[in-house]
Amino acid sequence: MTTTELCTCPHCDGTGKLPHYSHIANGDCFACGGTGKIRFSSFIGPNSDIVLEVNTWKGKFSSAYLRCRTWKSYVSPSHGPMKDWGKDKWCKEIDNAEEARRLWKGAKASGIITQLWED
Repeated sequence: MTTTELCTCPHCDGTGKLPHYSHIANGDCFACGGTGKIRFSSFIGPNSDIVLEVNTWKGKFSSAYLRCRTWKSYVSPSHGPMKDWGKDKWCKEIDNAEEARRLWKGAKASGIITQLWED
């Protein structure tokens, strides 16, 4: 992923501060440097990706989740190359339809995988 798009830091939820670390560097978030924003590309490792899941109810926005998922690759004797999904590195709930729409529109350019769940 070569994106330079910024997102709300999932560690401090965009505040730039971690109150439980107020005794270290005035509580500035270590992930975003106290800015509250972080680049998507900083989350992508060799075995991870960013997924935007958007949920709708009767055609209207319900909720969305931006998560960084990880996997390990292996070879199955019966199926060949496979991925075994591990725990999410982080997950951020998005309750603002406009923010979810902005992320969805730029997803392809940002290397974000999109999933739409309709109820």
